[in-house]
Amino acid sequence: MYGGTHFVWMTIDFCLRGCADDGFKYAGLLHQWCHCGNDPYSNLVNYPKVHDSECDLPCTGNGSQICGGNSRISIYRIGEVKSVQTSQLYRTAFYGRAISGQPLKSEVIHSNGLIAKVECAKTCGDTIDCRSFSISSQTKLCHLFEKTIQLGDANIIDPSTSVLNLV
Repeated sequence: MYGGTHFVWMTIDFCLRGCADDGFKYAGLLHQWCHCGNDPYSNLVNYPKVHDSECDLPCTGNGSQICGGNSRISIYRIGEVKSVQTSQLYRTAFYGRAISGQPLKSEVIHSNGLIAKVECAKTCGDTIDCRSFSISSQTKLCHLFEKTIQLGDANIIDPSTSVLNLV
């Protein structure tokens, strides 16, 4: 595991999707931090695996989820990542479809994966009337929308796009 992204509203879903979007095989969570990598033990060889009960810190974006513990990282192998409902600042609406409607604003995000999603979320939060956003891992375009987006609003198949609604 290497690198890391700090996000005040961290959830398991957010971290796993961000790491998966960047093509990583593993995600590790520690409270407000998400780490991605292809070998979960590359930087952890001096630390033995511990019992799951030692991971007892709630995720900052969803207190019912566990994101590591005191000097402990919750490690997940990424397979097919599916969205789960969270109580974070925004909720994942769906993946794999794009919105054909006119966005309130669009901009290119010069980051990848999880960091791009965080930057797009911040842009939406700082924009008056923004209620939802979409981010494409392929084009890196962040589109902001004035309304909450439902699956029926998305009629373009695009496996690289995530759509999120503000809570």
